[in-house]
This record gives sequence, structure tokens and C-alpha cells, in this order.
Amino acid sequence: MNEIVKKTGTIQLGESFTPSLAENWCQTMSEINKTDFEWNVQLPYTQHPMPVMTSSAVSSGEYCSWTLNLGDDGANIKIGVNLVQGTQFSKIVHRFRVRAGIANKKGDLLFPNTTLIEIRSCVMSSTILQINKEELWKSDCYEKDGSFTIYCAVEIWVLKENKSGSLPKSTSNTCHNELLQTQLEELLENKTLSDFNLNVGGRIFPAHKNILAARSKVFAAMFEHETAEKLSNQVDIQDVDPDVFQEVLLYIYSGRMSSAAMDKKAVGVLAMADKYLLDQLKAECETHLMKRMTADNCVELLAIADQPHPAAHLKEYADDFLRRSTALVKATDGWEKAKKEKPLLFCELIEILCA
Repeated sequence: MNEIVKKTGTIQLGESFTPSLAENWCQTMSEINKTDFEWNVQLPYTQHPMPVMTSSAVSSGEYCSWTLNLGDDGANIKIGVNLVQGTQFSKIVHRFRVRAGIANKKGDLLFPNTTLIEIRSCVMSSTILQINKEELWKSDCYEKDGSFTIYCAVEIWVLKENKSGSLPKSTSNTCHNELLQTQLEELLENKTLSDFNLNVGGRIFPAHKNILAARSKVFAAMFEHETAEKLSNQVDIQDVDPDVFQEVLLYIYSGRMSSAAMDKKAVGVLAMADKYLLDQLKAECETHLMKRMTADNCVELLAIADQPHPAAHLKEYADDFLRRSTALVKATDGWEKAKKEKPLLFCELIEILCA
């Protein structure tokens, strides 16, 4: 009999964690360790009972080692696995998952079966495959020389490490910045020395040219040239909701936006931040929407990220979310609505899944 260890690898779980609420944080990292193995067995005499056989040992690193065994109960061939603890066995945090089958020359796996083995003692044995002998002899897995190949993969979920840290503590500079932000908010609210009006859907917002120009390149260009807006000291804006504009104007003055406002108006704020080249605000909106992405709003946010205000980071995140949670997204009303009412968007969704 011939034995071939094919490969051993690990799959890192999760992504880099960024705390959003607490000053102190910890992240527990884990990964999936996978080892697979082929065992070629030559048994030319099918009319005789199969002898009991055991493969050579296979190592899954420091976590465990294992062997396969072959037996016969008369009508069936039974394949089992024996797992032995390694020096780092205590880091295993879940059941063993064992996938087994018989491989043919094309690389297809016949008679496949997946078994979960509970972590109990130093040595764990379990039957992972039972095959009717007549069915095996008649299949294309059984070669002319009387051999067949058993494939087995053992996957284990192991702890890697804990990462922890704390956000920087507040300093006197923080107090100074908060005072400055509060004073600028009061300047906007009290309209003190305002020299420019923003007419948004019929609502007038008095403002200050210097502050608008310092914060937005769009306003700076408007005031540097002899535009109608500069000469009249007023600009008319019709494509923005006044409530959204009010929050953006407050951000222009103070550099901050309340979490409640972001929860309710992030989509509208994102569009306006893109229009007036408020890059920091746009980035904050994208981050906010990514953190709150679900299967229910994934399609909507993907459409928002495309046009008319491209948000590259949001789109990339939504693309990845769609690929990772395809079944959940397809079960939502947003998917059905895109399928029936928005053919261009639906085509894009299909392209993302096929990429």
C-alpha cells in the first residue's frame, strides 16, 4: 500500500479588529488547521475478507497526530480514524471535523462523508466511512490492479493569541479642541458676523465665507472668482435635504457630527460630502455605513456606493459582504427589488458573485 500526505495548512479567521466604543479592548485570534492525506490500498482478492490494516501516522503539527484503519464486517468496508493528542492539544477549542471518501483517477471524491468528533480523551477513535464492498468493486474508484485510494482531511479549530490594548487617554489639547469646536458651533448658531446665505430648499442658513472656504475647496473656488454667488452673497441649493445640509454645515464649523445624526442621515451626508469635497466627512460616513452593513441593506449600500457619489471603500466592503453572505442577501427584499425593478444593478450583483 502507498501513502501520500498531500498538504497541511491553516485558515486565519476574522479580520483586524478596531474598537469603536470602548477605550480598552481585547481580540482573541483563532485559525483552522487542516491536514489531508491519501492512502492507496491494494486488495486484489475481493472474494476474501479484508484484513485489518492501519496507515502510517499523519501529523497535524503540534496539535495532534492521527492514523487511518481499515476493517471488514462482511458486507461493508469500515474506515476509522485514531486521533492522538499533541503538545499543543489544549489550544483546540472545537470538535474535530473529518471529511473522507474514495478518490477516482479524475480527482472526484465518491462515497463522501463528514464526521464531527468530540474532544474527550488522549486517544479518540471513530468510524468515518462505511462502504458496501460490492458497490466499491463496481465503481471506477477500484482499479484493475485491485487498488483503491482513501482520502481523508482533518480540520481543527485552534486558539492562536489574545491581542489587547487601550486607546490614548484624553489630554489638555483635547479640552482645548472641544472648547474651540463649541465656540464655532455657537458662532454658527448665533449668526454672529455672518456674511453669506445658503438657501437650501427655501430654508436660509446664514454662514461665514472664510470658514466655508477654509473647509471646502468648492466654496473656496466660488468665493475666489467673481461668481454670481459671490456678488449676491447667496447660493441656492436645491438637490439637498435641508435637515441633511444643517448637519453638514455644523460639521464644517465644528468638525464633528453626533452619532444619532449619523445613524439617521449617513447616506445623505455621504452624497453631500462628496459634492463639496469634504473628504474626512466622506470617510467617516463610509466607515459608519460599513460597520452597520447587514444582509438587509447590503444591496442598497452597494447601489449608493456606485453613483452619483462613488465611495470606493464602501463599495469594496459591500462587494466582499455580498460574496461572504450570498445566501442571506439573496433572501432579502432588496435583492428581489433589484431583480425586478433595477436590471442594471442586478446585473452588477451577478457580476460581483461571478468575479
